[in-house]
Amino acid sequence: MSKVKASTPFLNVMVKVKAGDTPGTYDVQTAPKVPAVTQKDTIINYQIYDDDNQNIVFTGMTIQTLGNDQLSPASVSLSGKQLTFSDANTSDVTISFTLNFKDADGLEFKHDPQVKNDPQD
Repeated sequence: MSKVKASTPFLNVMVKVKAGDTPGTYDVQTAPKVPAVTQKDTIINYQIYDDDNQNIVFTGMTIQTLGNDQLSPASVSLSGKQLTFSDANTSDVTISFTLNFKDADGLEFKHDPQVKNDPQD
């Protein structure tokens, strides 16, 4: 039986969301904290794996880096637990963006991660 090698690189980022010290606030942690993308056309998937039983979901993503020509628009899964986009990774650049969340009570909040592009070609 032959093995099929995936032609599209995939990077999964785990997201942990915990209630903050102040009511109505949340602490968001990602692993890896700043993903390093080394291959072109990489698919990046942010996945909420622990939300402290708060029923936290993604509502979207906003790109902060001006002149973005690297990240595609994001897609949120039906469950809201995954947010996926592609990274062209054609420029050596660190890209800032905002992950948008909502809790079970409808409270919206944000987290500002980064992705480090380091094309190897």
